[in-house]
Parts: sequence; C-alpha cells; structure tokens
Amino acid sequence: MANKLLECIKYLNRQRNLKIKPFKLAIKLALINRKKKQRSTFILEQYNSVAILMNDQGIGDAIVTSYLIHYLRENNFKVYVLVERRIAFLFDKFILVDGVLSYDRNKGVKQIEEQLQNIKIDVVIDLVDKGPNSVRRAQIIQAINPLHTIGFNQEKYKLYDTSIFYQEYKSHISTRSQKILELMNIESAPIKYFVNIPTEAEFSARDFINPFLTSKKNIIIFNPYGSNQARSFSNSQIDIILSFLSQYDNCITIIIGEPSTISHIKTKKNIVINPLGSFFQSVALVKFSNLVISVDTSIVHIASIYDKKMLCVYNNRMIDNVFINNFVWAPNYANAIQIFTNDNLGTGLGDPIANLDIDIMLKQLKLEIEKL
Repeated sequence: MANKLLECIKYLNRQRNLKIKPFKLAIKLALINRKKKQRSTFILEQYNSVAILMNDQGIGDAIVTSYLIHYLRENNFKVYVLVERRIAFLFDKFILVDGVLSYDRNKGVKQIEEQLQNIKIDVVIDLVDKGPNSVRRAQIIQAINPLHTIGFNQEKYKLYDTSIFYQEYKSHISTRSQKILELMNIESAPIKYFVNIPTEAEFSARDFINPFLTSKKNIIIFNPYGSNQARSFSNSQIDIILSFLSQYDNCITIIIGEPSTISHIKTKKNIVINPLGSFFQSVALVKFSNLVISVDTSIVHIASIYDKKMLCVYNNRMIDNVFINNFVWAPNYANAIQIFTNDNLGTGLGDPIANLDIDIMLKQLKLEIEKL
C-alpha cells in the first residue's frame, strides 16, 4: 500500500512539473530579455563576423547548415559555430569554418566568455524557433553580446534584434538558411551542402570496397537505425530486408551505423557489416555506393550531397506540433524516394517504423535494384 501511494505521489509530481515547466521557462526568458532595453538596427556594412548557434543540434543539422556557412564565408564573413563536443569534430576539416566555440551544458556560459577574449562576434544567427532550450540559447546570446542577433519567430524577445516571421510548415529546413542569406544581401544559390571527406578516410573506404568493385558488384549502403527506437527498423524488419538483399549476387550490401549498435546483426550471403569505425569512412562509403537505404538520419543528407539513388523511411514526426518533419527534413533531391509510415500519430516522436508493412519497402527496393 505504501509503495502504491509513493508511486502515485511521484506520478503527480511529474505531472505538476510538466505543467509548471513552461511557466518557469517563460519567466526566465522574460527576465533575460528585460536586461536589453532596445533592439539594435540592422546595418550590414558594419558586420564582418557571424556566429551560428548549433548547441543542442546534431550531425544532420550541421550538414544542412554547411550551405549557409559556405555562402557566408564566400561573401567575406568570418563564420564561427557554437557547438557541443559531440559534433565539434565535424568542423575540423569536414565542414570549413573560421572558428569553433565549444559549449558544455554543465559549465554554463562562462566558458563562452573565456573563448571570446580574442574574438569579436558581430552577428549571432539562431535558426531555431522558441522551444525547451530557449533559455539556454538566450543565455548564450547574452554572453556573446553581439552587435545584432537574428532569429526566427522571436518577435516577443528584444534579445533578437531581427526576427524573421516564418510559418512555412512544409518547407525544407534549408529555406531558413536562404532567408538569412537574403537578409545579408547574398544571392541565394540552389541548395547544396559542402563537406570535405578526410583523404585518409576516403582511401581506407576505397580500399575496403575495391574487391567488390573489381568483381563488378553494385554497392548498397543500409543504415537501419535512427536516433531513437521510433525512427529505427526492428530486428525482424532488418532480417527480412537483409534476406531479400542477399538474393542479389550482383550486389554487396554494407550495413553502417554505430559499431556497437550494428554489431549484433547477423550477416548473410552478399551482406557485410561495415568494419570501418569512423563517421567519415561511412560518408566515403556512401559516396562510392550505387544505392542507399536509410531511415531518417544524417545519412539521408550525406546521400543528397552525392545525388545517390536512395530509399528512405520517414515516420510522420511533428516538430513543435506544427512543422511536418517529412517535409522539413526531407532528402530534398530528385533521386531520393521517401516511404512513409501510415499510423499518422502526429507526435514529436512520430510513428514507430517497426509498424511499417515491410512489403511496401521490398516492392520499391526490387524496382530500384533492377535498375542498377
């Protein structure tokens, strides 16, 4: 009886905290913004350096943002990115920037102030709408103290000097970068991502697949896991897909993903698990492939760089209850075929891909392999 009562109290506390949290965040945001008395005027001629906030973001975000970074640098802006350690490695050589500002949530904003002692940031760009991490981003902007801050749908907050009104719920995420370029008076070029595979990673990937290429095999890349369970194939779906692919003697399927995540998968004839451990080597394998099969993850955007024929599964995820992930984070190029789940739950996690009728996938896959 006591245990049940304790569980009930814990449940009620969780529910209370969930309801109170938005109010707490709103109060914190209001207090931070009260410290800024007025918005600054946008004066393009005065700006030479830009910092793009990318804390709380992942590899896919970085790849897509490479479009904005490239064209800002092409137009003589020094571009810095503020990132967490988990994606900082991308900005060494893979995505070219002028500097990286490291952010650790446990250390707060003082770490940023220390890094800015010899760096002057004129403009901060925040590509994300108001959300659960808005207080953190506001604190970062305050620590950087730029001449001007640009955001999206932030008209309530003085911390953002320019707020771009944006309710294009079905537009690709890269449209936001185009809006920034227009504001910065930079001619908006067609969407393209800019990455540089390290030479050693490309060579090692080439060495690995060279025997298959010599044997005239088509290279199929299979990426079965997303960032969470809802966006991942189930073990039984993976087994069915691999059994289907193993029938094609003119193809070799390479399973990619985190080594610890894919190591349990049982291989079959014409199926191999990627023995190369680095992300950059996986990028190189995509570059050399003939067909990519993936769930909604960064590999989708890598495939788009090289215009690869791709089948990718999206699960009707909603972003901030309004933006439709199937469109916002779509592959965004003609050679990609999207397959959608059909539960249509309309949630932040989306439908479980495990519920997808795998025959839908196999029918389309058969058509694409026959074209190789």
